Amino acid sequence: MSQISRNLPATLKTAIDDAVRDLHGRIPAAIGCVIATVDGRLVSHVVDNDADPQRIAAMIGSMVALGETIGREVRIDRSQYVVVNALNGTFFAQRVPSRKELFVVSTLARPSTNLGIILHETRTTAATIGRAVDAWIEQHQASQTAQA
Repeated sequence: MSQISRNLPATLKTAIDDAVRDLHGRIPAAIGCVIATVDGRLVSHVVDNDADPQRIAAMIGSMVALGETIGREVRIDRSQYVVVNALNGTFFAQRVPSRKELFVVSTLARPSTNLGIILHETRTTAATIGRAVDAWIEQHQASQTAQA
């Protein structure tokens, strides 16, 4: 997985960077948005406060995986996202849905932000990134087939 974060094709990296900037721009009270690999490598970010995007990236994959494990353990199935609602903000994280679940997207917003807005916009961004990942996978597989 770490190879993916270091060697992203330019088109996929651009799509992820654009999606992160768009997400940050669509949530008026957004403080930050971070995309990481599921094993905690930073891929892209926009952060307006002094939060460390590297540290966030290192935690969000584990946080989402723990939420999924808890969901299964308490018999409510695999969780779709994890929310940390704190005194000074809300943090939302979920896996990017794609043929290979390689990435996690997260959004940090001020407490004045409606949770539904964070949920909707983060899910929309995750789906956008997922489509870009799937297109990259298909292209990569097609080029390998052509070379064989």
